[in-house]
Amino acid sequence: MTDKQTTALLIGTTGMLAEAAREAIARADKAVLVARKADEFLFGEPELDDKLVPLSLDYEDTAGFITELEKHAPYDVALTWIRPKAELMRAALDAMIAPQGLLVEVMGSRSILLGEDGSPSIAETRAQALAAQPDMTYAQVILGFVIEEDGSSRWLHHHEISAAAAAQLDDPIPRRIAGTLEPWDKRPG
Repeated sequence: MTDKQTTALLIGTTGMLAEAAREAIARADKAVLVARKADEFLFGEPELDDKLVPLSLDYEDTAGFITELEKHAPYDVALTWIRPKAELMRAALDAMIAPQGLLVEVMGSRSILLGEDGSPSIAETRAQALAAQPDMTYAQVILGFVIEEDGSSRWLHHHEISAAAAAQLDDPIPRRIAGTLEPWDKRPG
């Protein structure tokens, strides 16, 4: 039996991913919660709130953000919603995942689009880069939309987004699409 404490990292999970964040916290001994106003966030459940280490950070200050996260690393599981162009921060996070750890990245539907110059999509670039790291599991959630029975479409509800992220925590696969991405021209306006 091991006395190793498990640590979860949660970035950008206080809104649409709050239900999935609850799942990640329930499985960990400690949860580092990062948001601009993390110190104001609570689940209202002592068994979860007592595990929280809130870090009120803005990732515009990449160096400061990374420095603060390193203080609590390594992370056994990470659930993140990060702006698409934060490559430096994403690369730094990869190095903070514990051996045999799990990184679940939630990305918007545009993350699968090729770059304007025909370069690979952000989602594909990340998948290729992390496939080369055998001591961790990497799983993406790509957020799509829902086509209703009447032919109209809508963006996903928070519980649908969290359900896809929680599914990646339970049974990680390389890429899970929440909703649908096709036909692309049916996306809500």
